[in-house]
Amino acid sequence: MLIEERLERIKAVLEEHKSATIEKLVEELNVSKDTVRRDLIKLEKQNVVKRTHGGAVLNNREAMIFNYDQRSEKFHLIKEKIAQKAAELVNDNSSVIFDSSTTVEAVIPQLQDKNIYAITNSLTHAKLLAGNEKSEITLLPGKLHKEQLFLYGSETIQKIAQYNADYALLGIFAISSNGLFIHTEEEGLVKRQIALQAAKVIGVADHTKIDTTGFFKVCELSDIDYLITDIEPEEEFAQALEKNGVELILAGH
Repeated sequence: MLIEERLERIKAVLEEHKSATIEKLVEELNVSKDTVRRDLIKLEKQNVVKRTHGGAVLNNREAMIFNYDQRSEKFHLIKEKIAQKAAELVNDNSSVIFDSSTTVEAVIPQLQDKNIYAITNSLTHAKLLAGNEKSEITLLPGKLHKEQLFLYGSETIQKIAQYNADYALLGIFAISSNGLFIHTEEEGLVKRQIALQAAKVIGVADHTKIDTTGFFKVCELSDIDYLITDIEPEEEFAQALEKNGVELILAGH
């Protein structure tokens, strides 16, 4: 396979999967790891990809938008590992605000042995929380987003503002050194208020959300206390986290 063909194939794989490990690319191209690394360096110089530890993601892109079912299925095993780490941070007998993220949803089964007072704007999360006999649940009021099944609007935000919770579990759509972002203002305003109402804000995001952006800014990096992800980020972003007082936690470590 000629180098031009390999580069196009790598771009095609990344377009389809949004990220890929070196092992995945070796399998797809049937070449050596060294060849894949050299090709990724070339694509990075062309500003097409950003190399990560063990692979690459598409560069300078907005985070991808998925419907609820797609978000729920995406990176299932990674979400479980991230969820386990998030649950470890939540103490027994505490209050927790759960946003409508599917990664946050994955945390709920990990909290079955803990007494929690749960507040959420997600119908699916409320139903899942109801399976925990030790939890007490408040479903926030507001307008219903019929596809994503979350509640939003001024009534939702006003109610959130009345709480002083121990923790907030915040699913991250996109994050960079410039802060946290999302694709819609309606959900972003709810997330912003959630981040304001907790003593500790736990941000959860798989590696594809890092160094991406979105239409609406939710908050600054300094507004979260923890970022739990699955792959160690680039040094520049890791330094930004440290500068803003955010503790980085790697799932599976």
